[in-house]
Amino acid sequence: MSLFPTRQWLDAYRHEINESTALDDVGVGWGVGSNGDVLIVVEDLPLSATRLGDLPDVVFDGVPEAVEEDLVDVTLDDAPELMDRTVRQHFPPVAQRLLDQLETCVVDGNIYCYIGLENGNCPAVEILQDPGEREVGAVLEAPWNVWQGIIDGRPATSAVLSGDLSVETDGPLGPQTLTILQLLGDVAADVETTFLFEQPRRSMPDLVLDEAVRQPAAVQKLAYRQAALTSRLFSLF
Repeated sequence: MSLFPTRQWLDAYRHEINESTALDDVGVGWGVGSNGDVLIVVEDLPLSATRLGDLPDVVFDGVPEAVEEDLVDVTLDDAPELMDRTVRQHFPPVAQRLLDQLETCVVDGNIYCYIGLENGNCPAVEILQDPGEREVGAVLEAPWNVWQGIIDGRPATSAVLSGDLSVETDGPLGPQTLTILQLLGDVAADVETTFLFEQPRRSMPDLVLDEAVRQPAAVQKLAYRQAALTSRLFSLF
């Protein structure tokens, strides 16, 4: 089980991408002769509104109760400064990693996740200090709760149509790009995830849009995958 958003979750996501047969089929030729890499921007983390006591139990599992009581009201904004490395070493590994990443991976409340993509495979992932560190072919930006919704099964296409998820690409949003975008969301839902932040309730119109999009998106993915397989078959002759 990986905490989202953390480096450990990103590593687990890479594993699932590389295990995806659907991405193997649809991603043929993706990033070959062009930049197929993706930057995922997780925006507006609620660090000042989230206390250590609000985090999932697994984060401080094993910490003495008296110590935990002293920490419950500390916000994630303040935690890295209040608890330096000499203090952190007495915490469970999960808590140590989280505090380290709050200090080193969050930039102005955002996390920048680089996803290398080529031919349906993911050779590398990385959390960037600066979004300009890597050249990418697509940038996907959304607030943290939108990403959590996608990981929880919301169709990525629905998030785009509602304006919750911003997509910028070097080229047009063709069938392959749209299909890969949806598959990246589907694969994210395959990661065994524990959310750091409590997911707010979504509105009924948003839920209706999700369901309206879900079936057509599934048909589109299947059609493109079948077309890709047919193309590969004929290329053998």
